[in-house]
Amino acid sequence: MAPTNTTKKHVITNYVIPARQRGEKTLQIRVGNIAKELGWTNRTPSVFSTLSSQSFQRQAGLKLVEKRGGPASGGPSTTVQFVYKILAPESPTTQPEGAIPNGVGVMDLYGIGAEAFKQLGGGDEYLRREREKLQFPAEGPIRTGEHG
Repeated sequence: MAPTNTTKKHVITNYVIPARQRGEKTLQIRVGNIAKELGWTNRTPSVFSTLSSQSFQRQAGLKLVEKRGGPASGGPSTTVQFVYKILAPESPTTQPEGAIPNGVGVMDLYGIGAEAFKQLGGGDEYLRREREKLQFPAEGPIRTGEHG
């Protein structure tokens, strides 16, 4: 698993979900703690950028409120602490990217090709004709009824 995904999964599982269950409104996460818990060295920039990313915030249902500590440049450091607002679970921002709740929209596709297949004699007939057209270069046409 990529370091970004590992970081996201770890933080959501060990920080975000428990904080939600406790009814907390804010969450503080220190970069150095995450790297240490994951047993990583020299991965501070990766952890820092993941915790800063909009993608992580959407997936976790968080909104970054403040960054505390670290160097004056604001760059990655193990001492940087991210402070997030925990968004309401029903908030659309808590949906994974591209997710459609309860499969809404999928049923709209049901039968979309029905008319086209009907004009072609039905799905089975269409597939049978397509398979007849298939030939592989090493094989000649498929002949039935011949005995080798």
